[in-house]
Amino acid sequence: MVYMQLKLDHDIIINGRIRSLIKNFKYKLCTVNDIKEFSKNNKIISVGDVTTENLKNNNVNIFLEVVDLKTKRENKNFKHIENSIEVDNPNGVITKNLMDILYNSINSSKNNRIEINGEEDLAVIPIIFYADNNTVIVYGIPDTGMAYIKVDKEIKKMVNNIIMEMKKNE
Repeated sequence: MVYMQLKLDHDIIINGRIRSLIKNFKYKLCTVNDIKEFSKNNKIISVGDVTTENLKNNNVNIFLEVVDLKTKRENKNFKHIENSIEVDNPNGVITKNLMDILYNSINSSKNNRIEINGEEDLAVIPIIFYADNNTVIVYGIPDTGMAYIKVDKEIKKMVNNIIMEMKKNE
Protein backbone atom coordinates (compact mmCIF):
# COMPACT_ATOMS: atom_id res chain seq x y z
CA MET A 1 0.00 0.00 0.00
CA VAL A 2 1.22 3.51 -0.76
CA TYR A 3 1.01 5.79 2.23
CA MET A 4 -0.30 9.28 1.74
CA GLN A 5 1.08 11.81 4.14
CA LEU A 6 -1.49 14.27 5.42
CA LYS A 7 -0.81 17.62 3.81
CA LEU A 8 -1.21 19.76 6.90
CA ASP A 9 0.98 22.66 7.83
CA HIS A 10 -0.43 23.15 11.31
CA ASP A 11 -1.84 21.37 14.34
CA ILE A 12 -5.45 20.14 14.49
CA ILE A 13 -7.61 20.95 17.50
CA ILE A 14 -10.14 18.25 18.37
CA ASN A 15 -13.64 19.48 19.23
CA GLY A 16 -16.40 17.64 21.11
CA ARG A 17 -18.07 16.36 17.93
CA ILE A 18 -14.82 14.78 16.69
CA ARG A 19 -14.28 13.17 20.11
CA SER A 20 -17.76 11.62 19.96
CA LEU A 21 -17.01 10.22 16.47
CA ILE A 22 -13.79 8.70 17.77
CA LYS A 23 -15.63 7.07 20.68
CA ASN A 24 -17.90 5.38 18.12
CA PHE A 25 -15.04 3.43 16.54
CA LYS A 26 -15.95 -0.25 16.46
CA TYR A 27 -13.45 -1.80 18.81
CA LYS A 28 -13.47 -5.23 20.37
CA LEU A 29 -12.42 -6.05 23.91
CA CYS A 30 -9.56 -8.55 24.02
CA THR A 31 -7.02 -10.37 26.12
CA VAL A 32 -3.26 -10.45 25.82
CA ASN A 33 -3.59 -13.96 24.34
CA ASP A 34 -5.87 -12.60 21.59
CA ILE A 35 -3.20 -10.06 20.66
CA LYS A 36 -0.46 -12.71 20.84
CA GLU A 37 -2.43 -14.68 18.28
CA PHE A 38 -2.86 -11.61 16.04
CA SER A 39 0.87 -10.84 16.29
CA LYS A 40 1.69 -14.02 14.37
CA ASN A 41 0.32 -12.52 11.14
CA ASN A 42 -0.29 -8.81 11.79
CA LYS A 43 1.63 -5.71 12.81
CA ILE A 44 0.76 -4.68 16.35
CA ILE A 45 0.64 -1.02 17.38
CA SER A 46 0.01 -0.31 21.06
CA VAL A 47 -1.29 3.00 22.38
CA GLY A 48 -1.05 3.64 26.11
CA ASP A 49 1.37 2.73 28.84
CA VAL A 50 -0.59 0.02 30.66
CA THR A 51 -1.50 -1.70 27.39
CA THR A 52 2.07 -1.53 26.11
CA GLU A 53 3.47 -2.81 29.41
CA ASN A 54 1.00 -5.73 29.51
CA LEU A 55 1.84 -6.74 25.94
CA LYS A 56 5.60 -6.47 26.50
CA ASN A 57 5.41 -8.44 29.75
CA ASN A 58 3.75 -11.21 27.75
CA ASN A 59 6.35 -11.17 24.96
CA VAL A 60 4.08 -9.74 22.26
CA ASN A 61 6.08 -8.32 19.35
CA ILE A 62 4.98 -4.68 19.15
CA PHE A 63 5.84 -2.87 15.93
CA LEU A 64 5.08 0.61 17.30
CA GLU A 65 4.52 1.73 20.90
CA VAL A 66 2.85 5.10 21.60
CA VAL A 67 2.95 6.11 25.26
CA ASP A 68 2.85 9.20 27.48
CA LEU A 69 4.40 7.69 30.65
CA LYS A 70 1.08 8.20 32.49
CA THR A 71 -2.15 6.37 33.13
CA LYS A 72 -5.45 8.18 33.64
CA ARG A 73 -3.42 11.41 33.45
CA GLU A 74 -1.47 10.44 36.57
CA ASN A 75 2.26 9.96 36.77
CA LYS A 76 3.05 6.31 37.42
CA ASN A 77 6.21 4.27 37.37
CA PHE A 78 6.52 4.23 33.60
CA LYS A 79 10.07 5.01 32.59
CA HIS A 80 11.58 6.75 29.61
CA ILE A 81 13.31 4.25 27.34
CA GLU A 82 16.52 5.31 25.63
CA ASN A 83 16.25 5.90 21.84
CA SER A 84 12.51 6.57 22.04
CA ILE A 85 11.22 9.30 19.77
CA GLU A 86 9.96 12.14 21.96
CA VAL A 87 7.27 14.59 20.86
CA ASP A 88 5.02 17.22 22.43
CA ASN A 89 1.30 16.79 21.77
CA PRO A 90 -0.95 18.91 24.03
CA ASN A 91 -4.30 17.56 25.23
CA GLY A 92 -7.07 17.95 22.65
CA VAL A 93 -4.65 18.40 19.76
CA ILE A 94 -3.01 16.31 17.07
CA THR A 95 0.18 18.16 16.21
CA LYS A 96 1.69 18.23 12.75
CA ASN A 97 4.92 17.01 14.35
CA LEU A 98 3.17 13.95 15.85
CA MET A 99 1.57 13.14 12.48
CA ASP A 100 4.95 13.37 10.74
CA ILE A 101 6.59 11.12 13.35
CA LEU A 102 3.78 8.56 13.11
CA TYR A 103 4.00 8.57 9.31
CA ASN A 104 7.76 7.96 9.41
CA SER A 105 7.50 5.31 12.16
CA ILE A 106 4.76 3.35 10.38
CA ASN A 107 6.80 3.46 7.17
CA SER A 108 9.94 2.35 8.97
CA SER A 109 11.22 -1.19 8.71
CA LYS A 110 12.14 -1.23 12.41
CA ASN A 111 10.14 -1.23 15.60
CA ASN A 112 9.79 2.16 17.27
CA ARG A 113 8.60 3.75 20.48
CA ILE A 114 7.09 7.23 20.62
CA GLU A 115 6.93 8.95 23.99
CA ILE A 116 4.44 11.79 23.98
CA ASN A 117 4.57 14.72 26.33
CA GLY A 118 0.82 15.39 26.52
CA GLU A 119 -1.99 13.22 25.16
CA GLU A 120 -1.35 10.00 23.27
CA ASP A 121 -4.97 8.81 22.86
CA LEU A 122 -5.67 10.92 19.77
CA ALA A 123 -2.71 9.33 17.97
CA VAL A 124 -5.10 6.52 17.04
CA ILE A 125 -6.57 8.75 14.28
CA PRO A 126 -3.37 9.25 12.24
CA ILE A 127 -2.26 5.69 13.07
CA ILE A 128 -5.40 4.30 11.42
CA PHE A 129 -4.94 6.74 8.51
CA TYR A 130 -1.36 5.60 7.87
CA ALA A 131 -1.48 1.92 8.86
CA ASP A 132 -1.83 -0.95 6.41
CA ASN A 133 -5.05 -2.93 6.39
CA ASN A 134 -4.89 -5.76 8.94
CA THR A 135 -2.68 -3.77 11.32
CA VAL A 136 -3.98 -4.31 14.86
CA ILE A 137 -4.10 -1.24 17.09
CA VAL A 138 -4.38 -2.11 20.78
CA TYR A 139 -5.29 0.37 23.49
CA GLY A 140 -6.88 0.55 26.91
CA ILE A 141 -10.44 1.48 27.73
CA PRO A 142 -10.29 3.07 31.21
CA ASP A 143 -11.86 0.93 33.92
CA THR A 144 -12.93 -1.64 31.28
CA GLY A 145 -9.92 -3.42 29.79
CA MET A 146 -7.92 -3.78 26.63
CA ALA A 147 -9.45 -3.30 23.18
CA TYR A 148 -8.32 -3.48 19.60
CA ILE A 149 -9.20 -2.18 16.18
CA LYS A 150 -8.13 -4.18 13.14
CA VAL A 151 -7.55 -1.69 10.33
CA ASP A 152 -9.73 -2.25 7.28
CA LYS A 153 -11.35 -0.20 4.49
CA GLU A 154 -14.37 0.67 6.66
CA ILE A 155 -12.38 2.17 9.57
CA LYS A 156 -10.03 3.94 7.14
CA LYS A 157 -13.03 5.54 5.43
CA MET A 158 -14.43 6.62 8.82
CA VAL A 159 -11.07 8.17 9.80
CA ASN A 160 -10.75 9.88 6.43
CA ASN A 161 -14.20 11.45 6.98
CA ILE A 162 -13.14 12.58 10.47
CA ILE A 163 -9.98 14.15 9.06
CA MET A 164 -11.97 15.93 6.35
CA GLU A 165 -14.34 17.27 9.00
CA MET A 166 -11.40 18.43 11.14
CA LYS A 167 -9.97 20.28 8.15
CA LYS A 168 -13.37 21.92 7.45
CA ASN A 169 -13.62 23.16 11.02
CA GLU A 170 -10.34 25.03 10.91
